[in-house]
Amino acid sequence: MKFRQLITAVSIAILPLAASAATFIIPAAGTGPGFNNSHWQSELTLHNTSGSTAVVTLTFHDANGAGPSTSVTLSPRATTTISDIVATRFGREAATGAIEISVPDALADRVVITSRTFNASPGGQFGQDVPSIDVNDAAAAGDTVVLQAPSSVADNRFNFGIDAVTAATVRWDLVRADGTLVTSLLQNYAAGTQFQFNNGIVSLLGSSEENDDAIQAVVQSGKVIAYGSAINNASGDPTWVSGIRAKSDIRLNWGVDLAANGTIDVTDADHDGVLDQPIDLWLSGFPTYFRVVATGPNGEPVSLSFINPPDDARFVTTDAVEWYPSPSEGPAMTLKVLATYGNVSEVLTIPVRLH
Repeated sequence: MKFRQLITAVSIAILPLAASAATFIIPAAGTGPGFNNSHWQSELTLHNTSGSTAVVTLTFHDANGAGPSTSVTLSPRATTTISDIVATRFGREAATGAIEISVPDALADRVVITSRTFNASPGGQFGQDVPSIDVNDAAAAGDTVVLQAPSSVADNRFNFGIDAVTAATVRWDLVRADGTLVTSLLQNYAAGTQFQFNNGIVSLLGSSEENDDAIQAVVQSGKVIAYGSAINNASGDPTWVSGIRAKSDIRLNWGVDLAANGTIDVTDADHDGVLDQPIDLWLSGFPTYFRVVATGPNGEPVSLSFINPPDDARFVTTDAVEWYPSPSEGPAMTLKVLATYGNVSEVLTIPVRLH
């Protein structure tokens, strides 16, 4: 070890370690007027089951990223409710965003988080619970998040949105009830941003609405939380629509040529974007080489690139991979490849066994 490295290591060793925290996201919270004379606000309730005091940090996120933060101190066994939190704690008069909740790791399973967003009308309150989601459960590259739109577009409007846990690329697909793909839109999101698309099929995707539309958020890189809300036009009563993580068939034909001899050795026969079996790579042969062979559904050429590749893995030609795997990366791992043809991109997952 070099002398400078030794000094750095010793310096780090004598510093106090920062306490780690668990992070939860309430993907939608807001305040202010809405469509059809609605008026929205969100309340947050925190309950501490522990015999210790818990200090929880709350941060508001919107399209600009992280905004103001505030902290809440929960006494042992205590409950705290913050009414109209976006206005009273984050100082916004009219805004929609996400709330990031940071809880000390030791109390992560002892602080209970609930939230409610409702329309305050002359006829009373019409509201919905909005769940808190552990960032570790966010959708990642290769996942498809399905948001089911209302069965009656005449009676309901549909808003949907996204919280980017990390920097992310998402392809939004609009699929009709009969399975027809109407449109696709690729968008990039900076880490920590939140966007809500009111009447999103029209405003974001530029299409008309039909009964039983489905929105598919196909995650191509990063981690995201996608959600929806269906609001009854007559009453202003909202219904929360959770994003359901799923796998969808990909349209590419692809596989891996292990010997780089023109023969496909491992394929994706069920078109789920994941090789049907892991490929075996031997650490004794440095570097390792293999080819990712892919064509579009009609034989179109495909461009390939890694998503968050391990160190020393690269494409040396359009489809040939050179990789110096380290034993510390094994014995099992996955490589994710972004395959693009025309205006469409798919995530390909290659399970790897290192020997």
